[in-house]
Amino acid sequence: MKVDLDDRKILQNAEKSLIIKFSKFCEENDLSYFLMGGSLLGAVRHQGFIPWDDDIDVGMPRPDYEKLQKLMSQQQNKIDDFPFTTFKNSTTTEYVARLENPQVKIVDRSASIAEQRNSWMDIFPLDGMPRSPFFRKIHGYNLLRLRLMLKYSEFDRVSVNMTERPWIEKVFIKLGKIVKPEKHLDTKKCLADLDRALQRFPYQRANYVVNFMGAYKLNEMFPKKVYQGFNFYDFENLKLRGTKFYDEVLTQMYGENYMEPPSAQIKNKHFTEVVKSNEK
Repeated sequence: MKVDLDDRKILQNAEKSLIIKFSKFCEENDLSYFLMGGSLLGAVRHQGFIPWDDDIDVGMPRPDYEKLQKLMSQQQNKIDDFPFTTFKNSTTTEYVARLENPQVKIVDRSASIAEQRNSWMDIFPLDGMPRSPFFRKIHGYNLLRLRLMLKYSEFDRVSVNMTERPWIEKVFIKLGKIVKPEKHLDTKKCLADLDRALQRFPYQRANYVVNFMGAYKLNEMFPKKVYQGFNFYDFENLKLRGTKFYDEVLTQMYGENYMEPPSAQIKNKHFTEVVKSNEK
């Protein structure tokens, strides 16, 4: 699906409104956050959005993530007119928290069933991992198993149209099409099981932490020093927080050539298009 850059600009402006409110809220409430994934890459490579990107990703140490949810519950789960949604305060089956902008709506065609929703920014928890390399690996496999069960429980919402995947994910998707696992799994239970497992090893005592619910899963695991302290990065005329160790992070996630643009399909990984905009 070809990327409409005019569409993207509408979407990115809506998401810029979200990050302005979110970053201000974090500063006012002493909450730590970091640009993550493609948003960090955009800050480094483009000083803003990657031109074809369709969302903003931030991460928060688990204690700050939990504090954020508590603060949101005290103000009707919204920042101004922007809803804050999690699987605990809404009907969403997304594990990751989102801040949404209802003024711009998109349709996502990555799954077998197209879905219309608000434009959004993702807020990921950064979770502790075991100190022992052996138990770190065992815990990682268990998290992968639980994430697979969650995805299987809502298989009709899995991004089956995304072809640039590891071979093992392609195998699981083909298997899911045959077995229809969503008929046998309870999504709420899968979410609760995953939530418990992610919080099993406290962030405060960990020497490695992971953004496990990001697209790169265990490949987004780093020494905790990566998220102790930050730099401000230029991002669409804003100053936003990101790790000081951007080269280490981006090289591990995207390879040594992370400053080069990716394939055409990666440019529209969510298969999204704007369908309604009330933005002025």
